[in-house]
Amino acid sequence: MPRRWTLVLRDHADAARPVRAVDCHGLLNSWWPQPDAEHGAAKKWAMNGWPQPIADRLWVWSLTWLDDAVPPLTDPADLVGRVQRVGDHLFEPLSVTSVHARGYADILGMPVRTPMSAELHTVSPVVSLVRGADGEDGFQAWPGPRLLFGAVHRSPTGGLGGSGAVGAVARFAPREVAEPWLRRIDEVTTRLRRGSDSAAPIRAAEHPGPAGRTVPGWEGGLRLSLPHGSDVRHMADFGALLELVELTGVGKYTAQGFGALRVDTLHTSHDVAAGRRRPPTRDRRRPRPPRPVYAEHQEQEFDGLLFD
Repeated sequence: MPRRWTLVLRDHADAARPVRAVDCHGLLNSWWPQPDAEHGAAKKWAMNGWPQPIADRLWVWSLTWLDDAVPPLTDPADLVGRVQRVGDHLFEPLSVTSVHARGYADILGMPVRTPMSAELHTVSPVVSLVRGADGEDGFQAWPGPRLLFGAVHRSPTGGLGGSGAVGAVARFAPREVAEPWLRRIDEVTTRLRRGSDSAAPIRAAEHPGPAGRTVPGWEGGLRLSLPHGSDVRHMADFGALLELVELTGVGKYTAQGFGALRVDTLHTSHDVAAGRRRPPTRDRRRPRPPRPVYAEHQEQEFDGLLFD
């Protein structure tokens, strides 16, 4: 089943260069190696950002294993107390907390919530590329819902593959669960409306990449919402998409830590209905009660010393 862990790390290095995505990727390649024939294929994990400092020598890092059938070769919990090198950093896992352990059948068939809208905020830069008329990939900093949740493609051998949230379902979910869900999910992403978040506007960002290259991306927040009166099935599938996108990330290079998202402020149909109710109004015929003055009298009567 898809699993996600949050690791608390102690850094034993006295001096180190900033954490690099390529070094984090190299460590996970040693934990979860793939056969040589699959080395260039999509990874079975997502790196939800990079290790972040939280206190003196303490760091936190979140990782996701996406395969529903094959467990990871190395469980991060087995590495507690064993120092791991990430570039110049010497990270010792102090604790590993499992924060997600629901299979794809549960995610798609029994979503935790059925939201009408949600706000999404980036944890690491998102790399969104679209292919233009000239056949070249171009950077896009304001992706629509269909690009945001990934894509599915069928290989010449008939197998399903893809990227992002819907790509993970195509690659790893049981076929009898995945195919009917994938056939109807386009209807949900087409109905979704995208809005900006004034508190976290979309902005371009650059992050150092391998071999001295710069990786262009975007950061910020956006709001996704279904139209009023949407069917409960649409809301359930939207809830599944939101749960998946936190696990898989968005865009390219998610196995290197790019494209990590956090889902905030989910609103259900009940929340929307409650928001439409007008609050009870005060009877204007009744006079307002006198303003209390107890605190003012107490302050005037205080004549003690603060310190002896």
